[in-house]
Amino acid sequence: MPKSQHTKKADARKPKQQLIDELRSLRRQLTAAQRRASGAQKETKEKALQIKLDELSQDYALLSEMIDIAADAIISIDQNQHIVRFNQGAQHIFGYSRQEVIGRPLDMLLPSQFRAAHKAYVQNFERSDSDSRSMDRRGEIAGRRKDGTTFPARATISSVTHNGTTTMTVFLRDISEIKQAEERTRQSLEEVSHVNRVNMLGELSASLAHELNQPLTAILANAQTMQHQMTPSAAISEETIESISDVIEDAKRAAEMIRRLRSLSERRKYHIEFVDINKLIVETETLLRSQLIMSHLHVEMELDPALPMVSCDPSQLQQVFLNLLTNAIDATAKRDPPDRRLLIRTGHLKSNAVEISIKDSGTGFKDEPYRNLLKPFFTTKEKGMGMGLPVSKSILQKVGGRLWATNNRGPGVTFYITLPIPEKPVAIPAARQTPELEPDVLYEGMVFIVDDDVSIRKSLGRLIHSAGYEVESYASAEEFQQREEYIGVGCVLLDLHMPGASGLDLQNNIKNRRCNLPMIFITGGGDIASGVRAMKEGASDFLSKPIDEERLLHAVTRAIKNSRVTWEQKKQHLVAQEKLGKLTPREIEIMDLVVKGLRNKQIAGTLGISEKTVKVHRGHVMQKVGARTVADLVHVAGTAAINSQAAL
Repeated sequence: MPKSQHTKKADARKPKQQLIDELRSLRRQLTAAQRRASGAQKETKEKALQIKLDELSQDYALLSEMIDIAADAIISIDQNQHIVRFNQGAQHIFGYSRQEVIGRPLDMLLPSQFRAAHKAYVQNFERSDSDSRSMDRRGEIAGRRKDGTTFPARATISSVTHNGTTTMTVFLRDISEIKQAEERTRQSLEEVSHVNRVNMLGELSASLAHELNQPLTAILANAQTMQHQMTPSAAISEETIESISDVIEDAKRAAEMIRRLRSLSERRKYHIEFVDINKLIVETETLLRSQLIMSHLHVEMELDPALPMVSCDPSQLQQVFLNLLTNAIDATAKRDPPDRRLLIRTGHLKSNAVEISIKDSGTGFKDEPYRNLLKPFFTTKEKGMGMGLPVSKSILQKVGGRLWATNNRGPGVTFYITLPIPEKPVAIPAARQTPELEPDVLYEGMVFIVDDDVSIRKSLGRLIHSAGYEVESYASAEEFQQREEYIGVGCVLLDLHMPGASGLDLQNNIKNRRCNLPMIFITGGGDIASGVRAMKEGASDFLSKPIDEERLLHAVTRAIKNSRVTWEQKKQHLVAQEKLGKLTPREIEIMDLVVKGLRNKQIAGTLGISEKTVKVHRGHVMQKVGARTVADLVHVAGTAAINSQAAL
């Protein structure tokens, strides 16, 4: 019998109880195994939960640290709007420590005028469904620091509800620096706009000067004409004549004022020259005279008459004086009118320098403004740019000068300027005098006036005619060019800038036509470059409007005199040409060889004719040109500027 069958039979014979016991044992083992497996699984879950809890704790600690060190203020409040969290950023911004604010109402961090509105806003937020909202959506909010100062801020509020408890958190950023930067940007834009307007005014200064000089020129010329025509008589009183003189002087003064303003405003390259400080101060005071009078500021000057000249750019130095005098006007504005005083002194220092002091009776400077006085962008004026004094300091430093200020013992402050004197001091030159006219009789001639302004044409025409000259006027260069060519003594008085062809265009046209009329340019804009060009092209003179009578008549007389010399030469040329026009071609050939110094025999050999024939033709030449000697013949030929080849 096989062994397997034997085993089965043996097992079948086992007692039933034994089988039951084995089953129970197996069940116990299974139950124990299940219990062990359940414990291991539970332990694994607990470990996983602990790991998760540790991670959450780390995240919470990291988040708390991030919140605490954030630069912005992060403030949490409970449902009663009491502070429960106050990070370091909030401590830095508001100036409170955490212990000083925890448990206290949020209102303490707000200006009093905003507290009621803020409380209502938070309550409205609690009733809304939003989790977060910008608090400055309808405008910026303000915070209140511990020291009572306020600052602009932007804030966002959010809420979290846990176990029925709601906590709101405010995220607040101090935007003081942003607002200051915006204000600086706004001021910079205003300053740029102001500079643009000033630049535009500078660009328009030439046009403005021209437009103002036009009527001034007419006023001055008309008044001077009347002055020529008027003499004391029963019909014309001495007072009337004096009034005309006053009109002339006032017109000259207005013209000088325009010249100074134009010189100050025009943009030009830095130019060093010798400058009379006293004269420049007087001119600056004249520019501001109206403003000084309206400001009730009484100005006194103690100027050293022996002050040597200094080397600098006069326009830039005048800018320094204008700035200091304007500052003095502002500084004394708060004083009573009788107490507003300004003293300007000049003197020669032993250190080989010139000193200028400008002493006002204003409010003076406190310690802080005094220290920052010459720093860029520092100003004590409400509308000041803070650049006047720093720019003035820079201008003076360019030429080795200095600028500083001290408070007076009494009211006000004194500004001091020192400028070095050149190694070779330059004496102040005497006022330039217009050259005296030669004591000759008046030269007769025609004066052509070409100007687009009818008042200029009329007034200058009257003035020049009153001096004894014939006058023709034209409104444009084109109109003058349509006139038939003038043959005689004269000159052209023409405006530099005109619609259409300019004065320079007319000058070129006249040169191309070989017309010998001298050109006198007049301008109301002071275009130096064009003036230099005109003079290089042969202009007789260049005058600025309004034109002084003496200078104008001197220029016209000189031009007419030059024209007469040219005209006499031209007449001699025409006479000589007329004489030579009577000669035959053969006679011209012989005259040319005679002028070259050849003898009759040489001329005969050159021309292939007999010496006797040469003598006959030579006699005809001498007779026709009216020459007695060979020297006379040479003179006629030279005057005519002609040779045998040109004649042929």
